Amino acid sequence: MTRVNVWAAAAALGLALAGIAAAPAPAGAAEARKVTEKTFPFAAGGEVAIQNQNGRITIEAWTRPEVRVQVTRVARASDDAKAQDYLKQIRADVVVRKGKVEIVSRYPKRKETSGLFAVLVERVASFQTHYYLQVPVETALELETTNGLVRVRGTNGAVHATTTNGNIEVAGVSGEVETHSTNGGIEVRGASGSLTAETTNGAILAEVKALAREGAVSAETTNGSVQLFLPSAVKADLSAETTNGRVSVSFPVSGSEIMTTKSVRGTINGGGAEVSLSTTNGDIDVRRLGERQPR
Repeated sequence: MTRVNVWAAAAALGLALAGIAAAPAPAGAAEARKVTEKTFPFAAGGEVAIQNQNGRITIEAWTRPEVRVQVTRVARASDDAKAQDYLKQIRADVVVRKGKVEIVSRYPKRKETSGLFAVLVERVASFQTHYYLQVPVETALELETTNGLVRVRGTNGAVHATTTNGNIEVAGVSGEVETHSTNGGIEVRGASGSLTAETTNGAILAEVKALAREGAVSAETTNGSVQLFLPSAVKADLSAETTNGRVSVSFPVSGSEIMTTKSVRGTINGGGAEVSLSTTNGDIDVRRLGERQPR
């Protein structure tokens, strides 16, 4: 085998093995699971920050001056003993300070194996940490995971949510919302305030109940549609553009710089908040709140 072929084979094997940890365990793999829960005193107005890798993050608001943290750890391996061993090594480090709760997931380091067969036997090993938190309504959130859903309901603080492979769902929030995904859709319902929604492969649906004249909405994807629902009385400067799709706006648009089936630029109700929408492969629809069809 030539040197070029040797390197090509090694690179292919490396890429294959790199995907092993994230791949779902096949049927028949052993699974170990443990749920723990703790509640901490926590006054309104603080911040909760979570750094995760594999697993979902769910946050719901409640009226108590406390944070309830429920952690579900899951380990899958080729047999029960290995799954239990890995489970013991999965940690959720929780640090509670005045005004801030920080949570970081820690995962096991894989044991050294020799031989291709031994490596492939371990391909079933995977680790996940799922978080479910209840927090005071007035709480700011900084949430990050790599492979998993992020869901937030009912908070009034700023929400910053990021995932790579997963959807983001935000409902009934009153603070600034900033969301980022790569392979996943973004859905924001009942928001009041400025909004940023960015993904690459996924649709964006945003429902904004209140938007100040100095506020802003930005929604951008590459492969997916963009739907935005705004109050009838909103005052906005609108820019909406698609490449392979069409733009439809139910509001009267005046002062139009551009008005085509693929691009619209102009003002709504005299102008105000900056509203910027874009996609490459998909349609863009801008509608009044009352025009949204109930699910």
